[in-house]
Amino acid sequence: MTNLIRTAVPVTAAATGAVCACALLVAAAPVRSAPAAAARAPVTVGNPVAGGNGFGVLTEGDAHLGSTESEGPVAVGGDLSFGAGYNVSLNAAGSFTAPGDPRPTALLVGGRVRYDRSSPAGVLKVLQNGYVKIGDMTGGQARDTDGNGAAVTTRVTAAGAGAGYDTTPRIELGTRETPAQVGPADLMDFPALFTTYRERAARMAGCAGNVVLRDGNGDPLPDQAAVAPGSQIKIALNPARTNVLHLTGAMLDNISTLTLLDRPTAAAPLIVVVDTRAEGGDYTWHAPTMAGVGGSQNHILWDFPDATRITNPDGDEIEGTIYAPSAEFIDLDPANIEGDVIVRSLVQGSTAAVGGSAVNAGEMHYHPFDGTVECDDGTSPTPSRTPLGGSESPTPPGGSGTPTPTPPGERPTPTPTPPRETPTPKPTPTRTPVDVTATPTPAHTPGPPAPTPTGPALAHTGSDGRGTAVIGGIAVALIVAGAGAMAYGRLRRNDRR
Repeated sequence: MTNLIRTAVPVTAAATGAVCACALLVAAAPVRSAPAAAARAPVTVGNPVAGGNGFGVLTEGDAHLGSTESEGPVAVGGDLSFGAGYNVSLNAAGSFTAPGDPRPTALLVGGRVRYDRSSPAGVLKVLQNGYVKIGDMTGGQARDTDGNGAAVTTRVTAAGAGAGYDTTPRIELGTRETPAQVGPADLMDFPALFTTYRERAARMAGCAGNVVLRDGNGDPLPDQAAVAPGSQIKIALNPARTNVLHLTGAMLDNISTLTLLDRPTAAAPLIVVVDTRAEGGDYTWHAPTMAGVGGSQNHILWDFPDATRITNPDGDEIEGTIYAPSAEFIDLDPANIEGDVIVRSLVQGSTAAVGGSAVNAGEMHYHPFDGTVECDDGTSPTPSRTPLGGSESPTPPGGSGTPTPTPPGERPTPTPTPPRETPTPKPTPTRTPVDVTATPTPAHTPGPPAPTPTGPALAHTGSDGRGTAVIGGIAVALIVAGAGAMAYGRLRRNDRR
């Protein structure tokens, strides 16, 4: 086609330049097929806390319960120490009952009780008539009779000369449990359980993000990874899937208020994956104020797959389960925790373990995580754990409407504007996606209107950009030919003069 145009147009510098430029455009127009949709592998985790036997606080290693209380049952895989006053199972003794027992186990210790590391005046009360199980009774003794030999509620104290029923520090039950029932007892395989928990934490971290960060007005952030300090963030949740939000530690610290526009459910929980690699795994968590949670704390989980230490010095209540199976958790915040605490080791209400003194920490409320985690593998096509807010297509800045996630391999379908959004006054015409690298359309030259076609319209499959490239090339050729003919006519008129 290029040779034909060059033959029909007289050789002038202007005409030759125009022809060559257009020929180059036609020749450079890429012919590309639409890329095949990359398949995402499904990831099924189930309930991440499964295997924990209903314990609201669960550690693989040691725990120091300095203050104030756990409203649910506690299981410590290592050794236990405690402060001057602490309550276990204030509201619920839990669902785990040892074989042969008439009552559930409210406090389970895999190691031994360290009276030497506890407050000299320490009294740890186990309420709701729950039982106590201790794996290693070294240095301790369970007593169900007082100094006069009378049957009484059970206490566990230090052993040895001078120790008795009223000795402190001690564990004090609200019911009578025989010393043989207390321990030694081997009821849970903590190392195996936490190996499974670490695998689940990594699998959830590999889920593709599908939650979009929005500003205080509800508009998607133009840059999902850029969260300014003090930001008020809103997120919308999808009721038909697991909602996964990826954040770095710095992003989480910069959020002042996190508002849920929709409440999570057991079928559509909210999983927040926090990447602390930039902090070397040693993360200080200033928890944001959360709004819109309602009573759905048991459907929210904070996954810290790579954290080795998390310090909670201040901030608002933590809404949801803390899932950090590789981390020591140091809780010094007077605000409460509304969910499970699943960590490698625990220090609550005291910095004695890190060279400090006792502080008044908040309570750990019993909201066992209830949710089924099923997601798409984020490794293809979205890189794993890239905190870009998710796979939803955010509305451009200044637009309106709630973004609708597009399933892999499908073309986006227009979604009606939800009632809470302001509808766009002027409808936007639907446009068929085209290859943006195809030949650009040349400037329009005024001329007579094109005749209206009378035959059937050609089908457009949208499978590639070849039709656009060819049509663009023909249009360029026709325009250049017309320009050449006009130039030739002017030359002929000049010759006649």
